[in-house]
Amino acid sequence: MLVLPILRVGSVGPYVKRLQMNLNGLSLNYNNFAINGVFDIKTRNAVQNFQDRFKLTRDGIVGPVTWNYLLENVKTIQRQLTFRGYNSGYPDGCFGNVTTNAVRRFQRDNKLYPEGIINPRTRQRLFNPFPKDNFEYRPSSNAISSLNLRVELLVSRFLELTRANNLDVRIYNAFRSWDEQDRLFAQGRTMPGDIVTNARGGDSYHNWGLAFDAAPYENGIVSNDTKKYAKMGQLGQQVGLEWGGTFISIVDLPHFQYTFGLNTWSLLNGARPPS
Repeated sequence: MLVLPILRVGSVGPYVKRLQMNLNGLSLNYNNFAINGVFDIKTRNAVQNFQDRFKLTRDGIVGPVTWNYLLENVKTIQRQLTFRGYNSGYPDGCFGNVTTNAVRRFQRDNKLYPEGIINPRTRQRLFNPFPKDNFEYRPSSNAISSLNLRVELLVSRFLELTRANNLDVRIYNAFRSWDEQDRLFAQGRTMPGDIVTNARGGDSYHNWGLAFDAAPYENGIVSNDTKKYAKMGQLGQQVGLEWGGTFISIVDLPHFQYTFGLNTWSLLNGARPPS
């Protein structure tokens, strides 16, 4: 059995390059690290993002557990490509040229831009090409009725609780379209502005009706009082919501979500919350 080395910031060599190729192929190169075999800060941040996705220890170190999750995810992609008729070679867990070329062929045949990585739209076409409830083409909406029914009920409880605590809290973003999410992802990268998200279209809980953004108002305008945001966050947590104010990679004070224990890759692969 192949024993892979433990990698961390400062590591160099072919195994680091293999790590970078896998992260890039799985569409996790959101901060544009170079695939050069040098484990730098950007590579560490991408590793942490991957660890967060699977609720692994967020240490940015690639040990046996992180290696296993990473390799198995690549192998799953390779097997599915071959199953769909796009030979990606032996499922070895290495997102190399053969796998990249298979992805590009698949993308061309499915009228997707052939960038050779498993971006969210590619993942959905690969694992769930005919979804019963196609979230990909839904328009953005600020209405809480655009959310998953369970999440909508939690929002109602949350708003009742904020009113009972003398907060004027309003929902200003509920379901977000995949196209809008792509525009947000481009901000600070290929478009002007600051980086506000690491999620492409389809890779945010907003794109599945499982997240919303809220803000406290004061005298009819959005408040900048961080204490009010903290109170709002505590009340959201009280009804069972996850609050973006506790996030580590990008702290997001207005953000709330309820994920049913599913990550967005599972949703793209076809998993759905219980009825």
